[in-house]
Amino acid sequence: MSTIKIEKYQPGQEEMIYKLIKKVFDEFVSGDYCKEGSEFFYNWIQASKIAERQIKQTNIWLAFKDSELAGMIEIRDNKFISLLFVDKLYQGQGIAKKLFNESLKEMIKRDTNLEKFYVHASPYSIPVYRKMGFVDTDTMREENGIKYLPMEMAIKK
Repeated sequence: MSTIKIEKYQPGQEEMIYKLIKKVFDEFVSGDYCKEGSEFFYNWIQASKIAERQIKQTNIWLAFKDSELAGMIEIRDNKFISLLFVDKLYQGQGIAKKLFNESLKEMIKRDTNLEKFYVHASPYSIPVYRKMGFVDTDTMREENGIKYLPMEMAIKK
């Protein structure tokens, strides 16, 4: 039985990350967004933009099952989940939680006073974040055609 291996992003992996995100977004998330929202999102996940965001500080972790990319997480500002996607074949196996927990360890090392973590959850992802311990902080919102629910989780140390 193969296990999930979590690794930090390495330059050159951005195209594979882009393909995973786009595939999962198109299958599960895009139906909740208007054309403007999808275009805004596609612009954010371009391989070149992924690479550019990692220049200052690596904030992406990848989950591999054997040599297959199963999932990814990107953290912004040391406390905000920017992207969290798991391939359909691997959903329901705890990969999102493993990715989050691994990234959280690094964020706590960077900021020992970290008290909360935040996410703007897409309608599809809300149950996943609730299962991980996030709670709603407001009602559903929409910006740039992107629908999201603001959520947060207190960090237990």
